[in-house]
Amino acid sequence: MSDACGCGSDEPRTGEEAEEHEPERLWQVTELRAAAVAGVLLIAGYATEWAGAAPMLALILKSLALVAGAYTFVPSTLKRLAKGKIGVGTLMTIAAIGAVILGEVGEAAMLAFLYSISEGLEEYSLARTRRGLRALLSLVPDEATVLRDGSEVVVAPSELRVGDRMVVKPGERIATDGVIRTGRTALDTSAITGESVPVEAGPGSEVFAGSINGTGVLEIEVTTTAEDNSLARIVRIVEAEQSRKGASQRLADRIAKPLVPGVMIAGALIAGIGSLLGDPATWIERAWWCSWPPRPARWRSPSP
Repeated sequence: MSDACGCGSDEPRTGEEAEEHEPERLWQVTELRAAAVAGVLLIAGYATEWAGAAPMLALILKSLALVAGAYTFVPSTLKRLAKGKIGVGTLMTIAAIGAVILGEVGEAAMLAFLYSISEGLEEYSLARTRRGLRALLSLVPDEATVLRDGSEVVVAPSELRVGDRMVVKPGERIATDGVIRTGRTALDTSAITGESVPVEAGPGSEVFAGSINGTGVLEIEVTTTAEDNSLARIVRIVEAEQSRKGASQRLADRIAKPLVPGVMIAGALIAGIGSLLGDPATWIERAWWCSWPPRPARWRSPSP
């Protein structure tokens, strides 16, 4: 998530923890489950209100919808505030609190519902990328056969050294990049290059980690370690691009960082100056509305 958001966790997960909590389906994303609950409760609250049923029941349903939606960003926002960090999540929290104070519980629940959806979709998109990277690394076999002292020895790919001679039998995956010294085969590189037709390879041909040996027994000289083979480099490039912000995101962050405290200060000034010049209740209400993030067109500033 963008740093300007101010609603994500500051502590990155470890590899095992990330894999354990990685959502594979939309409904497995915590934020989207909370948004679904909030949406159902919100619809039920408005339906109860429109049906002319007990106003208290409608208020309870809207309040529960607000709690379900706010659960996805308010706790992390408060943790960041405790560290002196503010972001869009701070504005969302203040806006929700202000709406509740003004008696607009339904509007606060709608805000929390929409924001939790955006948080959930972003988390799902990042999870898909991480799963793709793990799938790419899984192409490397768990073990490789090498020639040492004239005999075949089975070792882990991480133990391969540059200059080792790997023996790759038909149907086996190549553990790391190298050059064929003896043998001919048709290599299946579809998982790496997307090429659907097997590629003919023989002595002197360069081969890459994750390729599947087709027909012949190969003796391959290792040219890179497992930590620096083609698959590992691809993963590092993708991770670097993920962490590197694009021009539009950098611009958004530059705008958002001063914008959030700016909006809060503007709201305070509107409330303070307006209270001195007119009715305090009216100007405090206007300050709350002016401090809100972008909202649906049906939401309007109160009439004078």
